[in-house]
Amino acid sequence: MTSAKHPTDFQHRPRFGWRFLHPRYLGVWLFVAIAAVLALFPYRVRDAVGGSIGYLFGRGLPKTRHRAEVNLKLCFPQWDQAQRDRVLDQMYRHIGMSLMASATLLVRSERYLQNHVELIGEEHLMPYLESGQPVIFMVPHTWFIDFPGVLLASRGYPMTTMVNPQKNELVDYLMQKCRSRYGGKLFGRGAGIKRLLDAIREGHSAYYLPDQDHGMKRSQYVPFFATHKATLPGLGKMVDATGAVVIPMVASYDARRGKFQGIIRPAMTDLPSGDAAYDARRMNEEIEALITPRPEQYMWILKVLKSRPAGEPDPYRR
Repeated sequence: MTSAKHPTDFQHRPRFGWRFLHPRYLGVWLFVAIAAVLALFPYRVRDAVGGSIGYLFGRGLPKTRHRAEVNLKLCFPQWDQAQRDRVLDQMYRHIGMSLMASATLLVRSERYLQNHVELIGEEHLMPYLESGQPVIFMVPHTWFIDFPGVLLASRGYPMTTMVNPQKNELVDYLMQKCRSRYGGKLFGRGAGIKRLLDAIREGHSAYYLPDQDHGMKRSQYVPFFATHKATLPGLGKMVDATGAVVIPMVASYDARRGKFQGIIRPAMTDLPSGDAAYDARRMNEEIEALITPRPEQYMWILKVLKSRPAGEPDPYRR
């Protein structure tokens, strides 16, 4: 599906179309109906259903489980197989829980959002937002990643990010509808980083997800947990271009309390350093600090360690 774009903003804004009523989208609509109903139930019911579905899928998807297990073996070689299996099972439960919880961003009220999403460490963030200084949130890929950003948008802070348009047009429409419910600018990756930088200069706070593997050519090969990772050193350049401050934040979920969280660490005031390898390693240090307390909530199914030095095999190859 082509998104509707104003010639000057290049935003990714998919619109509803009657083609979404085609039978090929029946499965998506069925899931949406179930998730929307569960969104109205107490969170323990929603989590029980979602967690069970996620656990079963995790046991039935050997390819994705293999990728996640490879990542854990390389990042946490001190763990035994039993600990890896526990984290993997918990991760898949969180996948199911997050899918079921996503409907709350569409069908529940703004008051519900304010009561069920919390920012921990706001003291590291609010002075910058209140002073009007641009903010770049450095956010690793976790399963509840949208909730803190939507909360901030609901409070009146303009937000922006780059999104990866989904192949399924209806899924893409619904995902972007959740993310932009309270406004903000969403750019497809094809629009280029310049559009995101322009939005930051205009006063938008940016969600920046830098932990995927974009190949060795543009990256620095620096430590990541117990291994090394091809890491983009772009944060320093973004700060130079916009005058923004980098705030590390991880989105997580406290299942005991039914609370979606944005956990915020102190600003990375040492960027840019002038040393690309240092900037990349500093970013990975912050990602490690954000992930370590809740490793089961990270998207370990991503091929975050695919790029290796010449001569080293693809670690995900069976």
